[in-house]
Parts: sequence; structure tokens; C-alpha cells
Amino acid sequence: MNSNRRGHLKQGGLLGRQGTKAPRVHTLHVLHGLWLGGFKAKRRLVLGVLFGLLFALWGCSPETGPQSGPVARILAQPTQGQVPLTVAFDGSSSYDPQGEITDFYWDFGDESPVLRGEQVEHTYERSGEFVVTLVVVGPSGTGRGTAIIRVLNNPPIASFSFSPQDPFQDEQVTFDASPSYDPDGEIVSWEWDFGDGGTAEGEVVDHTFTTPGDFTVILTVTDDSGAQATTSRRVTVEECIGGHCGR
Repeated sequence: MNSNRRGHLKQGGLLGRQGTKAPRVHTLHVLHGLWLGGFKAKRRLVLGVLFGLLFALWGCSPETGPQSGPVARILAQPTQGQVPLTVAFDGSSSYDPQGEITDFYWDFGDESPVLRGEQVEHTYERSGEFVVTLVVVGPSGTGRGTAIIRVLNNPPIASFSFSPQDPFQDEQVTFDASPSYDPDGEIVSWEWDFGDGGTAEGEVVDHTFTTPGDFTVILTVTDDSGAQATTSRRVTVEECIGGHCGR
């Protein structure tokens, strides 16, 4: 009984169904399979990189395909400067993959009217940062592009006069800052320092020096954009002798 069992095990375990030996797996076969699998993985990686480069050069992605519709491109010169700033805009580098651009519409971002044309000019009369929008029209539809123009504020100019020119002590002197101006806006404040501890605010002010001597009067003006300018003048105050202040 035991011999029959051993024979049965030998027949079923070491032989195939029809009594043939099971194939032996060689180590070289395993290594060869692993190498081929690694090569296939590397090949997939290389192909993925190549396809990515092709998509980037072609202007598309695997999901969206080639870019469709016009492309609006803006060339502006200059893109920054002080008020008033005249800028030349050129949309000639815009294109449509399916044909020619037929219309160009410009919005300069400063509430001025929209202009039409491939090349246009616009003058900015106030300071700020403006978003320029170009809309182009072509056979495949419309395209939109933007650019930034920075217009810088001009600082104000501070200047003043005073009268009389040779005041005596205890005599009222009028200071007038109306010669001051702002080239691209308006002056909103005038601040005075009379050099004797006295101060004042306003475009035209009066001040009395109670002691003789030389005083440096300083005027500071501020425009509507917050820029400031300062100027100063020396005022010589004469002494009154014996209560007599004559001219």
C-alpha cells in the first residue's frame, strides 16, 4: 500500500498529466523577462517626454488639441513714463491659425473711447496703472490680449511771494503760494513754516514777525496724488527803533 502511494505521488507530482516532465525555469529566462519589462517602461517614459515636447511646440495639449481661435498680441512703446504719456500700440503680430485678422479693437483702460485699427496711438493725461485690452477678429472667431501701461505722477512745483519785501517787526506780511502748480493734476494743500515757531495752512496766509532778524520761511505743497514739493525763502525783518517803524 505504501509503495503504491509513493508511486502515485511520483506520477502526479513530478510528471505532467501525460507523464511528461514539467518545464524547468532557467534564471537567464527570468532576467531576460525583467530586462524586457524595464526596457518597455523606459520606452514608455521616453515616448511620453517626446509627445509632451511635440504638444508644447504645436501649441496644444493631449486633452484640448491644437489651439483654435485668433491670438491677440500687443506691442507697446513706451510702457512707462510720466504724464502726459503718449504710447504707440501695434497689434500686427496677432494671428489667426485659419486666416487673416480682419479687425482690431483697443480699450486703453482709462475710460477713453475704444479705437479701431492695427496700429494706434493714445495719450494718457493722468497717472496710474492701466490695463490695455486688444480684441482681434478673424475667420475662427475673436481673441483677446492685454498689456500694462504705467503712467507716473509728476510732482508739484512749489513757489511763493510775500509782501512787503522788507517788513518791520509787528508788521503783517502776506504770503501767497498761488505761483505753485501741479503739471498733471492740482495742489490740494499748502503748509507754511515761518521759521519763528509759527505755522499756517492755506494758499494765501498772513503772518506777523514780532522780533527782528532773518527768518527762513518754508512752503510745502501736496498734489492730488500725494506727491509733495518744498521751497523756502529768507525774510529779513527790520527792527522798529523807539517805536518808530518807518520806510
